[in-house]
Amino acid sequence: METWAKSYASAIGIDESIVLEQAKQEEKQRHVQVLPTSDEAIASQQEVADTFAEAGVLPAKVSVKPLWDTTFNDAIAKCRI
Repeated sequence: METWAKSYASAIGIDESIVLEQAKQEEKQRHVQVLPTSDEAIASQQEVADTFAEAGVLPAKVSVKPLWDTTFNDAIAKCRI
């Protein structure tokens, strides 16, 4: 986390201690869940990519679907309560 904080702080031009403290606080509050890959999640990410392409942040429209993996969906589903 410290390496990331140093790099990020440098990139955005603020004190490293501020970034590190913020990251530590966020980590304490974060609720982590492992969920199966869903069509809804892929569609949501595609909307973000399309927005970036329309804004010119990405040079062209891209398909995000190849970045997703459903290999563990069955195992994840078995572990959920």
